[in-house]
Amino acid sequence: MLQNLPDLKQSLSKQTMRDQIAERIARMIQSGLLRVGDELPSERELAETLDVSRGTVRGAVQMLAAIGMVDIAQGARTRIVGTEGFGRSVLVESPNVSRFSAEEVYRARQVVEMWVAREAAQKMTDDTLERLRRLLEAQDAMGEDPVSFQISDAEFHELIYRASGNGLLAEFLGDVYAYALAYRRQALLVPGAVARSVRDHRRILKALEARDPDGAAAAMDQHLTRVHRTTLQAMKLKA
Repeated sequence: MLQNLPDLKQSLSKQTMRDQIAERIARMIQSGLLRVGDELPSERELAETLDVSRGTVRGAVQMLAAIGMVDIAQGARTRIVGTEGFGRSVLVESPNVSRFSAEEVYRARQVVEMWVAREAAQKMTDDTLERLRRLLEAQDAMGEDPVSFQISDAEFHELIYRASGNGLLAEFLGDVYAYALAYRRQALLVPGAVARSVRDHRRILKALEARDPDGAAAAMDQHLTRVHRTTLQAMKLKA
């Protein structure tokens, strides 16, 4: 007997969302945001960060386990074990961005992301503001966990990119965000680094809530300048 229409729609919706979350996590792995050996946050934490149900996260992770990107172990956190198997690998950095110096990438991101912050302050919906608040609350509770924070940080910035209403710039900033992720991970291992980023996020959110374009741009500029400085320090240590 054919499944009734409401149940069929619900099933298709769940399947689509599961696939979308699997792809998002795969892209995090392929971009270098998550690396082989990293442990994923718990189902609950991932569900809160990605704004989906725990069941959706569970299904997505099982999909990635089936193609060898993650390993699910009983009584332990899911671990990243591979980068291939889900669509086209984008490797560690965007090839269109990695050709440029850290200074060039920083200046490009500074100009574009400050503009995006101004636009977002004027166009952001109340629902998106609430989503940012929940992310910030979760970041407050993360302590000095660089893996969980980087996933949440990427979500925080992407929400602002999309809120600007300019899809092309949002896509460009997504590529720029992926630049030097390995070094940013090293920078986040410095004691207090995550807490400083969370404070930056709080200032950005305060300006967005006030619908203050100049304040949002200034807070974003301060954040990007600090991220650039600490990334350069990490790069020098690795040199």
